[in-house]
Amino acid sequence: MDGNQAPPLLETRHLTKSFRGRKIVDDLNIRVMKGDVYGFLGRNGQGKTTTIRMMTGLIFPDSGDILVKGISLRKDFKRAIAHIGAIVEMPAFHDYLTGYENLALMANLAPGVTKSRIREVLDIVGLGGRARDKVKTYSLGMKQRLGIANALLHEPELIILDEPTNGLDPQGMKEIKELILQLASEKDITFFISSHLLHEMQQLCNRIGIIQNGRLLMEGDVRELTGAAGDISLEQLYFELTRS
Repeated sequence: MDGNQAPPLLETRHLTKSFRGRKIVDDLNIRVMKGDVYGFLGRNGQGKTTTIRMMTGLIFPDSGDILVKGISLRKDFKRAIAHIGAIVEMPAFHDYLTGYENLALMANLAPGVTKSRIREVLDIVGLGGRARDKVKTYSLGMKQRLGIANALLHEPELIILDEPTNGLDPQGMKEIKELILQLASEKDITFFISSHLLHEMQQLCNRIGIIQNGRLLMEGDVRELTGAAGDISLEQLYFELTRS
């Protein structure tokens, strides 16, 4: 590594995971730099969610490691995970509680989160005006934004999102993309986003990694890979890479 280059904020080293004798994640090495909106791309069933579940400590790798700010998730989980906020699959909230009450409940799991921080994150995601409404009245897009508010509670440097626009209508997708770009720009938050929606990610991300059968096919800067004027789409690039 160049001596002047900052180390990755998130890095996997030879990450491997099998289920029932089948390798789902296979010797995966990716690097997410501070300030990235990093798209982790590939068709459904290629190992994206399994990778994210390892990154967030929900399952353990068979071998390899995950480093957050150089801290090993395997060796010092508590210190490493403190830098991460995440939504893995659709966030689950209590429909009979308000948005504020749901976050207050979650805040009990994160020491030091104040009532003013709860109100602040609700404002950040555009739900300040609906904080006292029951979650059962929220649209799918609003629930996703509430999930991002929850991920922001402990002020992480990195937010991991698994298919954040899945099931959303065009307006909901637009709002989530705008929120991600706003948080990256104004709050200096790094994002790691898994998706199979290659066109959407081309618009959103500055760097990407493409995965197939649990292995990294390519990683790099979106503008370098697709041309400054978008000469080639990520879809075209993906199909070129995966053509057998």
